[in-house]
Amino acid sequence: MEETEQYYLIRDGETYGPYTVPQLQAMLQKGEVHHYDYLWHEDMKSRLRVAELPGLADSSHASLPGLQGFSFSRFFSEVFKWHSTSDIEECFSVGTARTTPPLREVSTAWPTPWIFTRMLVVCLVLYFGFNWAAMQFENPLLIPGLLFVGNFGIPFCLFVLFYELNVRRDVSIYSAGVMMMTGSMLSLIFSLILFAFWQGESNVWAGPIEETAKLVAVLLVAHRMCNGRIFTGLLLGAAIGAGFAAFESAGYTFMHLRHIIACFSAADVLKNFDPEAAARVQELATDGFNPDFVMQYRALLTAAAGHTQWTAIIAAAYWMVWGKLQQEGHLGRASAFINFNVLVDVRFLRIAIIPVLVHMFWNSALCDTFPVLKIAICAAVSWAVVLRLVAAGLGQLRAAKALISPVL
Repeated sequence: MEETEQYYLIRDGETYGPYTVPQLQAMLQKGEVHHYDYLWHEDMKSRLRVAELPGLADSSHASLPGLQGFSFSRFFSEVFKWHSTSDIEECFSVGTARTTPPLREVSTAWPTPWIFTRMLVVCLVLYFGFNWAAMQFENPLLIPGLLFVGNFGIPFCLFVLFYELNVRRDVSIYSAGVMMMTGSMLSLIFSLILFAFWQGESNVWAGPIEETAKLVAVLLVAHRMCNGRIFTGLLLGAAIGAGFAAFESAGYTFMHLRHIIACFSAADVLKNFDPEAAARVQELATDGFNPDFVMQYRALLTAAAGHTQWTAIIAAAYWMVWGKLQQEGHLGRASAFINFNVLVDVRFLRIAIIPVLVHMFWNSALCDTFPVLKIAICAAVSWAVVLRLVAAGLGQLRAAKALISPVL
């Protein structure tokens, strides 16, 4: 093969080029071309994929594709448009044998999610409404509602966002919801089991422990849905990560609330014997303990970079490499719910290690004096990987559609 030989790039029924092999190599490294794309020139009887072209095959799996065609303005373009209730119902009325759209009708353009913003507004109104009412009327019956919305609201909105990102629309809301509840509960149990064997004192190691536990939970409850589709892995991982984040936030909030209740209970006992001691105990109740702050801070962290994004990344990497190994005929013999060939594949490891490292960085003392910067770094890395996985998922769809609808 000569480097001066020129090839046309075929994508979504359109032909681009011609390009030389060095040009294609450069475009591949930038993410402007991915290994699912097709190449063709006049002397070829049939087209071939980028990964099949000598000289490009070695670099075709080097990294996730770039964000070609992505723009924030288009991504959020539907947020401020009017949508009817039937539009929302239609979005969630998918994923069954009768409602999953045919592949030829699935768009390979970047998704434009918007429902999650409606959910976000509702959650914010409920949270601050419960907060105001609880303080205004001093009614303790409002506190459970406040805790529920404060801890579960943002994770649920993120879950809806990832549901909208699944442009293949092949997972029902029921299936995803079941994964969210059962998978998150199992991941918490697995984490506690692993922590029971961990004798270290550093919180940094919560990263590999919790990410491992969540991956095991994902595979345990969703292995029958392992179809090699990146979007499926993203959604199911996000569902379980969102549940994990919600339950963990509820635990931290409860710790702060329990401390305050214990202090005020002790103050009530002491006030008849030592009013000054009772006053000091009341002061200790809010010294460093604030359930409202915990809910708000963890909601911000969950939206920026947290368990939802991290578990989505690892699950999507597993689904993607599972599909690659199946195509290559190297899947091997799988156990009841896990395939170790995927876990030891370098293509899986180099993606899965990213959320683990981000998680470890978050739990470390690095950048603690600049918490906003720390959150920004974690968010930038986490969402960059998520978006590149979305781009890879769109590439999968293009390749699958090209097989059923040849352009040449």
